[in-house]
Amino acid sequence: MYLVTSELAPTHKGVELRFRDKAFAPVVKSAFADSDVDQTLIFEAYKRTGDYGIVVEDLLKNATLNLNESAKAEPPMTIDVVYDYLHNMSMQTGKGSTQRKQDIAVALLRRCSTVDEAAFLARLLAHQNLRIGVGAKSIVTALAHAFAAPETPKPSLQPWVASVAAAYSQRPIFEDLVDTLSHAKLDSIASLDEKAAYINANATPKPGTPIQTMLGYPASSLHEITQRMAKYKEAACEFKYDGARLQIHMECVKTWRDSRQGLSIFSRNMEAIPPEHKYFQLVEEFVLPFVAPRVDSFIIEGEVVAVDDASAALLPFQTLQTNDARSMRLFAFDCLYVNGTSLLHHPFRDRRRALLESFQDSERFQFVQGDDLDMTASTESLQALLQRAIEADCEGLMVKALDAPYVAGTRTHTWLKLKRDYLPSTSASSTDSSGVFLPDTLDLVPIAAYRGKGRRANGFGSFLMACFDPETSTFQTVGKVGSGFSDADIAALTANLQATQVHGKPLEYTTSGTKASEPDVWFAPTQVWEIRAAQLTRSAQYTAGASEHGTTGLGLRFPRFVQVRRDKDVAQATSTDQLVELSSKTINSTTQ
Repeated sequence: MYLVTSELAPTHKGVELRFRDKAFAPVVKSAFADSDVDQTLIFEAYKRTGDYGIVVEDLLKNATLNLNESAKAEPPMTIDVVYDYLHNMSMQTGKGSTQRKQDIAVALLRRCSTVDEAAFLARLLAHQNLRIGVGAKSIVTALAHAFAAPETPKPSLQPWVASVAAAYSQRPIFEDLVDTLSHAKLDSIASLDEKAAYINANATPKPGTPIQTMLGYPASSLHEITQRMAKYKEAACEFKYDGARLQIHMECVKTWRDSRQGLSIFSRNMEAIPPEHKYFQLVEEFVLPFVAPRVDSFIIEGEVVAVDDASAALLPFQTLQTNDARSMRLFAFDCLYVNGTSLLHHPFRDRRRALLESFQDSERFQFVQGDDLDMTASTESLQALLQRAIEADCEGLMVKALDAPYVAGTRTHTWLKLKRDYLPSTSASSTDSSGVFLPDTLDLVPIAAYRGKGRRANGFGSFLMACFDPETSTFQTVGKVGSGFSDADIAALTANLQATQVHGKPLEYTTSGTKASEPDVWFAPTQVWEIRAAQLTRSAQYTAGASEHGTTGLGLRFPRFVQVRRDKDVAQATSTDQLVELSSKTINSTTQ
């Protein structure tokens, strides 16, 4: 399952091949028999195709390269054998690691007995991406179908698939999910409803394994918030801080106090924070000493924010990179697990109570500010609270239904975010005659660039941005951004992105074939940028959401660079579905 999704382990394990494309040409030359082909020819073929899998397939089919005859006499390679080779490669670090990785890759490719084997393994080795459009979501759906009776009607299957997906979101490890699904007790359970109940009861969070984060939808007005939240009557309206979201896990407080073991911290994209990181120091010094005596284990979420020591003012997200732990503050906002009990299915008011009862605040550890407001009343109180949040150097408000559960790995309307950006009025309308007036910034991936002119002649002038489609694991273009950068930004981004340059458009990029999709340089998808834009319109130049609008995609008007989101992985970029939902409100019918 991991290999199909082009992974070697769960995300939080941080296991990667980290193979540079230029280092793979000598691997191809050395791996196959009778290979007197020039290494330059191999690399030139890669520059044309952007895919070493295609290169190897073509060279083998036209007999420029040949498979090793000895491999055909050996037993077929198993998945376990391939995985062991790849895992061994991922463990190579330090001086000489590139050569060692190349040697392991050569040894693996020499065992290939068919062209298809060689092509797929070359693609996986060189790019750590099989480029077959299968992600974790597809695997989880397939597992759900595999453990349901073949004759199950579709209406009955949908809630079962949702239960399996929820189980994976709470503990995103394929092995654990399969163990739960294949448990002997499931064989004696007749209905899918009963199986779903069993899954919900047994696939619970575990400290040390990150829970996929719950996300909120952006709201474009105060009226929209009260309209959506009215059915819940009351909502918690919390300050939205401009920081880095953390998920803090403690397996056993006593063990930590005795041996400093059992603490795990994860970023919003489920990457494990190393113990030497300043976030660990912050938690160890200012959070753990203030855990209530009755608490033994927990999982909480919070936002770490940089603070000006002199004025106590909150600082922008970018300053987190330079501040030490004593110039930070952690604002806790949710408790997902305590003393062996999952709180995910509990309403937010209960989770918040558990948080307040489990910790004391301290100089650097506090609870989020805010108020509980009546969502059936006028927007005056909400407007006043938003103003308070802005005056406190916050981004805006997070509005959360008090009676709603925590839905891991899902963006839900029981959480709404309202930023001060793009909040022209308190009216219900968020559109004008030119398209949707975006209520929030977008998180997009730079996939290509165009050479600069004038002051930017030595770097890139603008960048082609893309959203991510998790259904197909592809990146779809949504616009070019060339403003919002300082000269220092351009210099730094140019240097960083040049290191990720690839030769030829990667197969997972979908472009329109117009001039806008013919950049000077292509990049591997490695960064997420926060982009602010005024409007979203239909555009024939871009491909985001094109399947929803025939041949016309969605494009941004007046996009501006805000910052690099180092706390986000490319798979957490704004999705195609999110853009389509924005566009469905009201959108201009003309193309750009």
